[in-house]
Amino acid sequence: MRAKNLMQAIGSTRLRDFPNLAKRVIGVPYLSREDFSPKFTTDEAERLRDLALRARGDAPAPILVFGVMPRSGTNFVRDLLAQHPDVCADPGQLYEFPLLHAGGAARAFMNEFIAMFPRNAEVLNQWDTLAMLSGAWLRELQLEAVGKQILLKSPHVHNLNLAPFIFPNAKIVLCLRDGRDVTESSLRTFSRWSLARKTFGQLAHEWALGTDAILSFENGGPNAHPDTIVVHYEKLVSDPDKGVLRILRHVGLNPQRYPFEKLDAMPVRGSSRSISKDTERWQPQKKDKNFKPIGRWNSWSKTRRARFDRIAGRTLEGAGYERST
Repeated sequence: MRAKNLMQAIGSTRLRDFPNLAKRVIGVPYLSREDFSPKFTTDEAERLRDLALRARGDAPAPILVFGVMPRSGTNFVRDLLAQHPDVCADPGQLYEFPLLHAGGAARAFMNEFIAMFPRNAEVLNQWDTLAMLSGAWLRELQLEAVGKQILLKSPHVHNLNLAPFIFPNAKIVLCLRDGRDVTESSLRTFSRWSLARKTFGQLAHEWALGTDAILSFENGGPNAHPDTIVVHYEKLVSDPDKGVLRILRHVGLNPQRYPFEKLDAMPVRGSSRSISKDTERWQPQKKDKNFKPIGRWNSWSKTRRARFDRIAGRTLEGAGYERST
């Protein structure tokens, strides 16, 4: 299985990605701000919006949940919203929908398409394929929803500032979680031999970049958008009734039809403390009375706390968390 995953990773890697792949393998930070916030013009944004809307047709706008990175609570937010009777979660059995995250591949395809006949650059944009694919795919997924609002999620925010234009009118929920708990959970969840495994420094660096991208969508931020809301995992855990109500109002779902009485019995999926392995870990499990997913980083040494603070302390504070001291 590991060999197969390795071949898939190599097969999906473009030539320009190899320097980053090498950095990841040796354990140093490999992502940049442009990975989360690529540059494009206002005219390009409007073009993408029009292409996506035409491809989607009259299909209703979806609900999309994005987490700052894996282990940030996207499963939890998805499970909360999936309780609503007017929601169709994971249409097409797409338990993850990393279309935006994979946007670089769509851009590479378009660049190759243009390279075959350079004059196509006069009428095509590098993100056009992504916009058309998004619209057409969401239209097809909506067919099985039977009048319900589809719900998709991804624990990544790469290319995030494209989201309002690649997914026009979609109700977007951006989930933040304390980067120290995200890092602690990631290190515990993924085997040291897993391709998904990242070093402490890589995790902290990625969290800072992803969180900065999400914070740009807060009220008053450069990417603030009425269809986008930022939620904190910790607030949802501590007061789910209030948090769910806020999200329901944002996505346009009737709160009176939501089973708030079921919130206390919500199962746990993917806990880093689970003794289950691989796919079993992600199946719903009864919540243990000792389940406390917040503040697990408090067991860190002073050295580890100081290291995280050097890498992401400014962002941590900007996101509303106390810095490690």
